Amino acid sequence: MSAHQLDRVSFIVLRHMRTPIIVLVCVYAVCIFGMVMVPGLPDENGQTTYLSFFHAYYFMAYTATTTGFGELPGEFSNQQRMWAIFCLYVSVVTWLYAVGKIIGLIKNPHLQSAISETSFARAVAKKRNNFYIVCGFGDSGSLLIRGLDDAGLSTVVIDANDERIKALQLRDYRRKVLGLCADATDPRFLIDAGIDNDKCIGMLILSNDENTNLKVAVSARVLRPNIKIICRSTSAENESEILAIGGDIHVVDPFRVFASYLGLVIYNPTIQAINEWVSGSPGATLNYNICPLKGGKWILCGHGRMGRIIYKKLTEKGIDITVVEPNIENIEDIAEHAVLGKANLENLEKAGIKDCVGLIAGTNNDTFNLSMVHQANRMNPTLFSMVRQNKHTNEILFKRADVDYIMQPSLVIARMVLFMLTAPLLKSFFSYLRLVYENDPSRLADITNRLATEVGGESPMVKTYRFTQKQAPAVYQKMFEEMEVRLGDICRDPAIQTDFLKIVPLVHKRGNKINVLPANDLVLMAEDEVLFCMRLSQKAYFEANISNPHTLDYLLTGVDHAKGSFFRWLERKDVI
Repeated sequence: MSAHQLDRVSFIVLRHMRTPIIVLVCVYAVCIFGMVMVPGLPDENGQTTYLSFFHAYYFMAYTATTTGFGELPGEFSNQQRMWAIFCLYVSVVTWLYAVGKIIGLIKNPHLQSAISETSFARAVAKKRNNFYIVCGFGDSGSLLIRGLDDAGLSTVVIDANDERIKALQLRDYRRKVLGLCADATDPRFLIDAGIDNDKCIGMLILSNDENTNLKVAVSARVLRPNIKIICRSTSAENESEILAIGGDIHVVDPFRVFASYLGLVIYNPTIQAINEWVSGSPGATLNYNICPLKGGKWILCGHGRMGRIIYKKLTEKGIDITVVEPNIENIEDIAEHAVLGKANLENLEKAGIKDCVGLIAGTNNDTFNLSMVHQANRMNPTLFSMVRQNKHTNEILFKRADVDYIMQPSLVIARMVLFMLTAPLLKSFFSYLRLVYENDPSRLADITNRLATEVGGESPMVKTYRFTQKQAPAVYQKMFEEMEVRLGDICRDPAIQTDFLKIVPLVHKRGNKINVLPANDLVLMAEDEVLFCMRLSQKAYFEANISNPHTLDYLLTGVDHAKGSFFRWLERKDVI
């Protein structure tokens, strides 16, 4: 906790409580001084007695708590009793005033904000694991944090919406996620979130506001020049400004990603099926084929930011596409390929809905998107429909709707950022798949069959392992002993050495050299990185292979050596 934070809390408390504290001190000073000065009963020698300052303070102290201990140290005179009555009424009124001020202070939003900020900064400073700062806890941030938590990565959240931060505290994350309700464009909140902490390894900026994202990115680069930054942007102009910041910075545009996915659905359905399967999309399997006719006509409803990108991508591939858009200024440059108006039955008919093969409902209103798809399906039951889902809370409606493909920008961003952080080598894998598809489509079918056979099922786990002393101690030890460990050795089943786990190595990286789908006879070296695709149930077995020396010995030799010192001694005796 910084001195600035302590000063801020102290300043608010002292400024608010200064007057009641002064009044309380003055009232007690007058009361105590009066109790000392008022004469008491005479003693046995006839001398008038007086209370000492200690006894006067003691009397005022226990009466302040409404506790009655009687007249101490002796019986009071009538004058003392009259003064005591005065003191009791005055002190009660003073305490009511002070307590009211204390209650008002507790409710003071500035104090609550200062205390929250102080507690947040203190908790962040105590973190011992690496963490990412997430700016924006909307749909994208929520989905991403869930994925990062499942991957064992820690996060710290800043969001300006107090309700979202309160909701954060109710999530059942495996690791506690710290959250602060604050404006991330204020640099001091980034400092509170630990941007200058060595444990902070990245900034994930996912706000829906383009200007906010740019400001936060600039602040992060100034405060921590070498930090990794991943920023959301749906504007080409804003994206160029973000990239101009320089350093390790990446921009994620969900609309451009979706346009790319759309091209895959139409032209490379097998690659898109693999993409959906690897991403863990519900119901996605490797025999999943969603390919409509390539040469047919398409209708695009909505020519906003996303619609423009989709229209450009599809027309570049020679696809005949007609736009239905209610705002004339959005279709001025494509008037000959557009129908002006809402996507109702009349305008859909003008666009040729009965003869088209596909419809893309891409407006920013979920109700309109579902309505137009429902109308279009009635007019053309064979229609292939793609719909944009803007709010994650509407997921149930979209799942039950008769839709072939759903595009959710928040989910697209969350998945892309998650894979950039946990499996960056996936980009090389899919680039390889596209190259294979262009040159040898049958080879792509072989790859798909291998993934289906050797991993199979739904929602596989994709994770990158680096062969270091920390992440793969058993393998690293064998390398230190100059023993060869091959890729196929660590993929075997520790229960049956001749069998393999349900796992496929997708990409191997050594220095700057990338090898996609490496062979099992590849000899591993220190600092190698390998991206694996496996069933989630196989993770524990695989990590035992690379971490447990006894398990790895068995996989390399086929001999299950004794594990305890005594039994190893007996084993050596038997050999002798």
